[in-house]
Amino acid sequence: AGAMAARWLPEKQELAGFIDNSAEKQGQYLMGVPVYSLKQALELELDIIWIAVLNYEAAEEIARQIDESGFHGEIIGLEQFRSNQDIRMAALRLIAEEIKKRNIPGETAELGVFQGVFAKEINRLMPEKKLYLFDTFYGFDDRDIEIEKQIGNEYVKAGDFSDTGIEAVRAQLLYPEQAVFCPGHFPDSFINMKEELPGFAFVSLDPDLYEPVYEGLRIFYPLLNSGGMILIHDYNSMQFPGVKKAVERFCEEQKIYIVPLMDLHGSAVVIKP
Repeated sequence: AGAMAARWLPEKQELAGFIDNSAEKQGQYLMGVPVYSLKQALELELDIIWIAVLNYEAAEEIARQIDESGFHGEIIGLEQFRSNQDIRMAALRLIAEEIKKRNIPGETAELGVFQGVFAKEINRLMPEKKLYLFDTFYGFDDRDIEIEKQIGNEYVKAGDFSDTGIEAVRAQLLYPEQAVFCPGHFPDSFINMKEELPGFAFVSLDPDLYEPVYEGLRIFYPLLNSGGMILIHDYNSMQFPGVKKAVERFCEEQKIYIVPLMDLHGSAVVIKP
């Protein structure tokens, strides 16, 4: 999150360093910039300290530590920024406008639904289109976790993001009659579908892990109608590095390109010619 927030800095601001309480990280470098203790950082006479932490309570604790240190500059939290701007959600709204303006035919889909926050917005923005929702609805699957370990991601575990359910997601949707729930491990949930999938105008890929991202691109990209788009979450995520590996593999195979977005987790867009 700190590395992503650093990419939001305006042109006239200079990144002086990262601050971390962990002594093991202090003295190391991230993005070619030093990691300091708070005491060391204050010697740099900083103007602004960004708190690049999403957890509200943790951010409050960090702000308290900064206040007690005697820092007199500006403290900016990510929630303060996010309350005014959500780049990924804004991108979805612009994409929906573009699809309507250009009359791109086809339905919508999301792979990686979790609690349905993003699905709700897809459903609201394009109510005339069916919304196919693919998720295990029990969190990460062991099979995908094993592949993550093989590519060096030791931070995920089976059952992560298990706090969800089909009825809880359905209750959020403004037009639930347009939703088609496809539960199970992907791509098995696609293969086992009783109905043939239609062409698509828009697909959201947010399964976080290498294998479902790759399989999602492999399956949905050929089903996109001309002008249709796939919005891929976590393309530049440091928490889920398998996403970028999967996208790069698929793009190399298909000789296609992505457009990166500057949201916190580094989403990307693929457009079908």
